[in-house]
This record gives sequence, structure tokens and C-alpha cells, in this order.
Amino acid sequence: MTTRAATRAAVYAAIDGERDYQDALWDHDSSPHKLSVEAWLVYMDVYLREAKEQITREADVTAKPKVLATIRKITAMGVACMELNGAPLRVKP
Repeated sequence: MTTRAATRAAVYAAIDGERDYQDALWDHDSSPHKLSVEAWLVYMDVYLREAKEQITREADVTAKPKVLATIRKITAMGVACMELNGAPLRVKP
């Protein structure tokens, strides 16, 4: 399958759309909005394992879109984690 690159703006739009979806799905008083960094890492690891399973169990043409959707979800979980627990900036050397 040919890889189609995306602009950074398109990538961020995809992540932002996933965060909107997550916020609509989760009640703001529910547990996802109170998770620790450690808990977010566990959730992200579960979905990372799912992505690995997808990429190794199917042909590239069917697996790749599923894996990219799962990566979008994992990345948005990282964003949610930082929204709740802090987002330190990279310090330039």
C-alpha cells in the first residue's frame, strides 16, 4: 500500500477531532477525566498492543488504516493525559 503523507496541520486536526470524540463519549465526572499519568500509560499500552496485533494479523492494505486510526486514538489519549496532568515544554539545549 502506498503511504500518503499528511501535513502537520492535518495530523493535529485528526488528533483534535479524536479528542472531541473522546470528550463527547466520556462524562466529565467519570474516571477518564480523573486518571493519573500511570493509568493513562496503561490504557495507551493496551491500544498499542492492539495496533501491533492489527499490523501483524492482516494484510497491509486492510491493517494500515486500522493501525493509523488506533495510533490517532493513542496520541489523543496522550493529549488527554497532558490536559489533566500537565504539558511540560521541551527545553532547548
